[in-house]
Amino acid sequence: MNEQVHISSIVVTADPGRLDTVEPAIAAFPVAEIALADPSGKLIVTLESPDEAQMVDALTQIQLLPGVVSAALVYHQTTSDADAPAPLEDTRSSS
Repeated sequence: MNEQVHISSIVVTADPGRLDTVEPAIAAFPVAEIALADPSGKLIVTLESPDEAQMVDALTQIQLLPGVVSAALVYHQTTSDADAPAPLEDTRSSS
């Protein structure tokens, strides 16, 4: 079975005076994780989901949060378990 995983990163610019509400609101999304937050209002957020629609919905909802000035997708990758590298074989001899 090939399960897909969508991984994206977004740059969020928020009103610095509202970070105390913006950060927890973003962190409440099950597909979102704040990777970096700057007191100036810039945040790097990663999104990870098996469903692309969930990611698009999360981005849209983040853009609509009070205090968010902008949220822009900067990276998106889709991987599947078929893309995963094969495990390395131990070539050391046991003596």
